Amino acid sequence: MNQREFLKDAFLRYTAITSQSDRHQNFLPTTEGQMILALLLKDELHEMGISDSELQDTGILIAKIPANTKAPALSFMAHLDTVDIGASPDVKAHLIAFTGEDFYLDNDKKILFKTEDYSHILDYKGDDIFVTDGTSVLGADDKAGVTVIMGIAKYFTTHDAPHGDIYLVFVPDEEIGLRGAKALDINKIPVEFSYTIDGSFLGNFNYETFNAASVIIKIEGVSIHPGRAKDVLVNPLLVAQDLIAQFDILDTPENSENYEGYFYFMEMTANPMEAVLDLNVRDFDLKKFDERKEYVHKIIKEIQDKYPRVKITYTMEDVYANIANFLATDRRPIEVVEKAMKNLNITMIRGPLRGGTDGSVLSSKGRMTPNIFTGSHNVHSIFEYLPLSSLEKSLEHALEVVKLIQEDYKS
Repeated sequence: MNQREFLKDAFLRYTAITSQSDRHQNFLPTTEGQMILALLLKDELHEMGISDSELQDTGILIAKIPANTKAPALSFMAHLDTVDIGASPDVKAHLIAFTGEDFYLDNDKKILFKTEDYSHILDYKGDDIFVTDGTSVLGADDKAGVTVIMGIAKYFTTHDAPHGDIYLVFVPDEEIGLRGAKALDINKIPVEFSYTIDGSFLGNFNYETFNAASVIIKIEGVSIHPGRAKDVLVNPLLVAQDLIAQFDILDTPENSENYEGYFYFMEMTANPMEAVLDLNVRDFDLKKFDERKEYVHKIIKEIQDKYPRVKITYTMEDVYANIANFLATDRRPIEVVEKAMKNLNITMIRGPLRGGTDGSVLSSKGRMTPNIFTGSHNVHSIFEYLPLSSLEKSLEHALEVVKLIQEDYKS
């Protein structure tokens, strides 16, 4: 089986396993499917001849391809879970031959993929592209990363190429606060070079992520029969509405780009007695990030003072930090990625990642971990897609990184 066929079959096999994480659970992994996927990966690695692997009860899987030289050790990491956007957790990925025209994701459902809405897909005219059936995300975030890492394993167990120790790391529950990475003992991966393969389009390279906080706000109102509500009822939905209105409507994800931060009210559940808001706070700049959190404190106090008969409680938790906060003087991990792209004639598109990765957590633990592309587009959407040629390039790039680290050691 050639490399292209391996990647195609592996990606379809992994996306067929339902592994959406569940942020309402407090254990690891939060869903059974993630453990099922980890078990499959462990078995496949064993079949390739990689016996040095550990699958923890948390769903964290660490495997090692032992060195055949004294080159520095490195690691590649991907996450097992897919995101919950309210669509089906079950992914029905399929491969299409893209002609450059609009197409239906599924002929029965007639969900149309309009190229004018996502014009970047036109760059892949004539390519084979993974898409969804329109009922779910594709899960290339991060089954594409999982696939590439398994491709790394396949290559080094079938080729006599020189390399140091290569650690292959798979973690659960990245999409709900990088929980798997937070549970990872980095002493189990003693490496000099560390990477996540969880980026997006071809050539995308990130070592700047958001600083992120999560705020859960609970508003307890006063309930009574609406026919007897005069001067008694305090509607928690309207209080919540008032609180949300204190935030700039233009300071939101849909109105920000590049290095701009935002506030994102992503969920509200409510009934006549209480309303619960889920607020994300994001910014690249640490000073601005702290100012945003202070603003949340201020607004909650003001709303509490405005509605004295309401009880407002809240929690605020830092979820992850900007990788760039931990940039060290040793920039070799960055320089190797850049040189690998140059060697492969991949146009590097370096910029801030408007999100977070498991590398944010590893970097905060002292292991600076940049993020490398998988080739995917439109992540967290039913219109997510992945060109097979870009997935191939992601694997080729990872192999080139290993090669360059080996050559640097020899020199």
